[in-house]
Amino acid sequence: MKHIAILIAAISLLAGVSHAAEPLNTVCPISGKPANPAITSNYTKTVAVCCNKCKAQFTATPKAYLNNIIGAVTGQCPLSKKKSDPSITVSYNRQVAFADTASKAAFDAAPDKHIKEVRQ
Repeated sequence: MKHIAILIAAISLLAGVSHAAEPLNTVCPISGKPANPAITSNYTKTVAVCCNKCKAQFTATPKAYLNNIIGAVTGQCPLSKKKSDPSITVSYNRQVAFADTASKAAFDAAPDKHIKEVRQ
């Protein structure tokens, strides 16, 4: 009985985690065809910002600053354009689905080029 209670608690915890994640895109960013949730890649970009205010802005609405993050210049905050503080960073993370493995390979070869094409 104890094992069942632990299993139920673990399933509930995992269910809560999966709902917090952003849903996969439904259209392949490379081919424009319907995305297959079994063919995915993880996109992550981490950059330094100048202050905790910029970090909070990014954290509140990361998609709004995606172009800034992709085009970030080393040593410059992508939000304020002031000198960045290497101890304060932000990360954009996204799991991306593709229509086929060729599209995934094209994305993986140049993720910053294609991430802007990812739609729900």
